[in-house]
Amino acid sequence: MKKIFFLILAITISLLAATHRFGDSAHSIGLIKADGGAVRHGAHFEGGYDRYTLIATATVIPPYRGDARVVLEGEPALSYELSFSAPVVDLKLHRLPRFENNILYDLAPKDRLALWVTMRPKGNNKNINGKYTLSFYDTKTNRSVLSVPVIFNGKEAVSHAGKHQH
Repeated sequence: MKKIFFLILAITISLLAATHRFGDSAHSIGLIKADGGAVRHGAHFEGGYDRYTLIATATVIPPYRGDARVVLEGEPALSYELSFSAPVVDLKLHRLPRFENNILYDLAPKDRLALWVTMRPKGNNKNINGKYTLSFYDTKTNRSVLSVPVIFNGKEAVSHAGKHQH
């Protein structure tokens, strides 16, 4: 009986946690294409946090090949860092582009990638409200190969514990 109780408790907690959306993190899914790309869904954040994290995943669609520069655009400018998700030990099971200085090198059709974008408001402006874009530009043509909407809905300041400050 004790095991059944803990199983039901664990399932209940997991279901409740799965329905909660944290306001300081988001995931977007896109397709990198020669004709400008496509986004399945952008990223939405609540304002009021010190830091925001976006995981942007994308698949390269044929016939696109090349290098893509990645930049977060919008005003007021945010401090941001980009990190490429790659295995600690590359067993060469999947081909991976190289990521250096915010440029994805050697993208090829069917590549799948994940970028972590850590964003921080500049100064004391935690009440971000507006639309930004995580843009991927082909380095040879400077044409957009993917644009991911990053939307902030301003809100009163939130403490690290996730409670509103008054």
